[in-house]
Amino acid sequence: MKRLGMTTVNQPNPQETIQPSTVVRPRRLSPVPTVAWVLPRPKFDRYPGGFPRHFEKKLITLLGNPSPILHQFGGMGEYGLRVDLRVTHPLEQQFGSKVKWKPPDIRADAHNLPFRDDLFGLVIVDPPYSKEESRSLYGTGKLTYSHYIREAVRVCRTGGYVASYNVTVTPRPDGTIFSQRILLAGRVWHKLRACCIFQKATVQEAKC
Repeated sequence: MKRLGMTTVNQPNPQETIQPSTVVRPRRLSPVPTVAWVLPRPKFDRYPGGFPRHFEKKLITLLGNPSPILHQFGGMGEYGLRVDLRVTHPLEQQFGSKVKWKPPDIRADAHNLPFRDDLFGLVIVDPPYSKEESRSLYGTGKLTYSHYIREAVRVCRTGGYVASYNVTVTPRPDGTIFSQRILLAGRVWHKLRACCIFQKATVQEAKC
């Protein structure tokens, strides 16, 4: 394919001699900066799973306006290049002309993106949140986080960002630094969202 808390630890016995080779020194982890945003519900476009209003603009501004931008799961993304497997609105048959829809710029699988390495300044990752949702709402197949997030990191350039938007805090992918975390609330009885922002590191930084 052509590619375009606190932790309890056991205390050593003072009488016991510990050889230096047996001592493991864990890497010190700094707290991840975390902010909370309360935003209005998505526009009335009837697109399931759309971002709350103003989210994309606030995210891009927070990160210093990185470019170019890729939406790995295109949907109704407002900024950048949108990739998606689906080329029709999920609810088109049900609501007809009431839906607002613009097909993705490129039809492709998020697990195998048609781009070269180190291309984008920001990759926004907003997948279906379960295999059931993937099948019932979007008519697409099973998703594997480790695969599609690795693709997001691959096409992101060093120093750029991967923003993982989900209903839970997602794991930090290899080759990145956990930059910051955004917790999002909206209308009442609506599940909270988490946007984990990972910055692509240099090889040296990733080893630290």
